[in-house]
Amino acid sequence: MAATLQIIGYKKSGKTTVTEALIKALSPTYRVAAIKHDAHQAAMDKAGTDSDRFAQAGAHSVVLQSDNGLFFHQTADAPTSAADLAQWLPDQTDFLLIEGFKPDPFPKIALLRASDSRDDFKDYQQIQVFASLTPHPEATLVGLPAIIDWVLANILKGTDHMTDELTHFNDQNRAKMVDVTDKQVTHRVAVATGQITMQPETLDRIHQGQIKKGDVLAVAQVAGIMAAKQTSNLIPMCHLIPLTGVDIHFEDNDRDTITVNAQVKTKHVTGVEIEALLAVQTTLLTIYDMCKAIDRGMLISNVHLVEKDGGKSGHFIYQS
Repeated sequence: MAATLQIIGYKKSGKTTVTEALIKALSPTYRVAAIKHDAHQAAMDKAGTDSDRFAQAGAHSVVLQSDNGLFFHQTADAPTSAADLAQWLPDQTDFLLIEGFKPDPFPKIALLRASDSRDDFKDYQQIQVFASLTPHPEATLVGLPAIIDWVLANILKGTDHMTDELTHFNDQNRAKMVDVTDKQVTHRVAVATGQITMQPETLDRIHQGQIKKGDVLAVAQVAGIMAAKQTSNLIPMCHLIPLTGVDIHFEDNDRDTITVNAQVKTKHVTGVEIEALLAVQTTLLTIYDMCKAIDRGMLISNVHLVEKDGGKSGHFIYQS
């Protein structure tokens, strides 16, 4: 499940301001979802409205269209608590913000108004820190920048989906293939990149089609696609994944370096990061093999995952 944080506080404490600021700060890097404690302008919960009448009449779900956007209301088997909603949200979510008083066991920031004290929140569990938008004697954090910095340093630990649990070992500390039987099927994509640097004369000959073994980039492209499809045969703990797409692109600086970018897609229960990385490595090695007779000093470097999406771990973007 996504990293989750509740923003609680009484009326005019700044809950919406803090939630909005956190969304703005986090969304460039993370996929952020938010739950608000009532519908406000959506009017879903107002008796007598068409949406309420449809729901009361037994409609399983109702969509309200307004100038403010689309609001979805599921009336049958719908989650009611924030904890249930957190499980119900798409698993691509990296970070979930819950605004308002909800009795759920998530870490909380409690916002203090000038007239509030910490004792006013004694009935709420999992309060991690007391904050205020203006100076307050009982607030540990004061102002939006301090709140944002605290969230980045504390709540977001592990949101890059790293874990100390070694899932590729069994209870005897021996290697195993991870059981993905119960994982959800989702659209998954991974993009990897890498570079090969060579003598300028070598790149010129590739451009001019003067390598004796043939069209270097055409052969390398096919090799990369074939490698992606063979990943489970080469990497011991990788699952056999039906790929729905492999796309390899080349860029060069017109001087001495070719950059390879590989995008791999599937609709399956586990991701395709290794497939994308293997496609890049094999493409680069094929370029080396095609040109090694004239340039054995070529350098393969900077191979890494650029981006992945889909699955429980959500969206990852490489940050140098």
